[in-house]
Amino acid sequence: MQRIKRGQLLCVIGLAAVGLLLPAQAADDAKLIAQGKALFQAKICFTCHQVDENVPAPAGIAMKAPKFMGGFWGKKRTVTLGYGGPEATVTFDEAYFAESILKPMDKVSKEAAAPMPPPPAVNDEEMKALIAYVRSLSEGGSTEDPAGLIAKGKINNFTFAAYKGSWDKLPDFSKLKPFKRGNAKSGTADPGLAGVGENFGVVFEGDIEIAKKGDYTFNLGSDDGSRLYINGKLVVDNDGVHGMRAKKGKIGLEPGAAKLKLEYFEKGGEERLALDMSGPGIKRLQLAKQTIKPQRKGPAFPTGNPIEVTKEVRIYRNFIEGASPRGIGVGYPEKVNLCFDANTMQIAMLWHGAFMDAARHWNGRGQGFQRPSGHYLIRLTRDQPFAQLDSSDAVWPKAEGRDTRAKGLKFRGYSLVGEQRRPIFGYKIGDSLQVADYAEPNAGALPSITRRLRIRGNGEVWYLAAAGDSITEQNGGYNIGGTMLRVSFPELEAKPVVRENSGRKELLIKFNVDGQSTLKQQYEWNL
Repeated sequence: MQRIKRGQLLCVIGLAAVGLLLPAQAADDAKLIAQGKALFQAKICFTCHQVDENVPAPAGIAMKAPKFMGGFWGKKRTVTLGYGGPEATVTFDEAYFAESILKPMDKVSKEAAAPMPPPPAVNDEEMKALIAYVRSLSEGGSTEDPAGLIAKGKINNFTFAAYKGSWDKLPDFSKLKPFKRGNAKSGTADPGLAGVGENFGVVFEGDIEIAKKGDYTFNLGSDDGSRLYINGKLVVDNDGVHGMRAKKGKIGLEPGAAKLKLEYFEKGGEERLALDMSGPGIKRLQLAKQTIKPQRKGPAFPTGNPIEVTKEVRIYRNFIEGASPRGIGVGYPEKVNLCFDANTMQIAMLWHGAFMDAARHWNGRGQGFQRPSGHYLIRLTRDQPFAQLDSSDAVWPKAEGRDTRAKGLKFRGYSLVGEQRRPIFGYKIGDSLQVADYAEPNAGALPSITRRLRIRGNGEVWYLAAAGDSITEQNGGYNIGGTMLRVSFPELEAKPVVRENSGRKELLIKFNVDGQSTLKQQYEWNL
């Protein structure tokens, strides 16, 4: 893969029909970056590795995972050879990044609170895409542009003139004598071309090629003042002494060369100038050295109150994203967690690593649903686990409307047992059967959970073990299509039934309870 250098294209979206055309290799790199970004999200890397200063990574806080922000690519970092092993120094490059994914236990970041778990399978092409995306984060790509990667454009015939002076507003530069002139070979507006840090101004001029007729929007940010003229018309006025702020303007343009003139002055403090344009066929094109960071009122994901799980199980009874309002979060010391839904009597979710961050329920009015903090989140079927069916072909009971409560099941609470206070959930099936539902976590490089269901009473009942797009039997277990879930039944004598019902595959087990029956179900991550 061609290395993406600073100043090259970071990403392009919809520029093929525009006159500001990009080299074929740059377009290919942009496509690869976009693919990498999609993979980064699909494989939930963002839960541990922060890529935007305004959006914390929920699991990364507890795990102290490396952040993909700033100029980290090509820099040295300290690792341990094996978790807790001797220290060594590595360079953050393609080889190290790939090795950290494929062999996460070999070289562990010294600052990390735990090694990275084994990831879902990544083929060669996916690895190239992930490398391209992560590298772009180091070079200023999406860290400043989470809404969509920005492409770098070029202003043709680009010249600059620099002036010395201390102003509160932009002066009439035509009446002043510049101390420096030159060509801006980069094709982007850069105040650094003046060669001074304070009390100066710069006038940039050049041409931008327009391919399609239409309205074009220009976004101009600066610290201090700036003005943008297109074809002699003032489009954006961002004048005055102020911190970094952005203003927008719109102008209709015809195909061909449009004259650009950009005035800027710096009185003191930070030296910043950013300009981008959008229009027909152009999502966002960068015309200055710097980009405009989006202004947010606060983090998109509240954080700051992580619930640590050490020697004792932690219970979180509050609104949890992915469950009904009666969701009960359980964090185990083995670093595997679950959410039990008391509306359905079903395990709603399973995940690894960090447990929960209670910030959403401590900040402000404490409203909303809190998402799990860890990684490798599996959302299980939202259907109730047990039902008394009239026949093997009967449709599994479904929640209707806003009522998500199980049909024929009644929650009886839970008790905490043992030194670690592990919960046993209790509920009734009809009038004759009672269930004790107990989860036992299994520690390891890839933790799992064993669910033990003890049914007492007399009667016939069906158990819905899993449901998904497909169910494939393999090596004594069942892979659930569309998820990372694999289930197995170590002590079950009769073979479960796989059926198609209501547009999905269902894995069912029938019980004829006469006094007591017990089911042991293993939940594993199929990575």
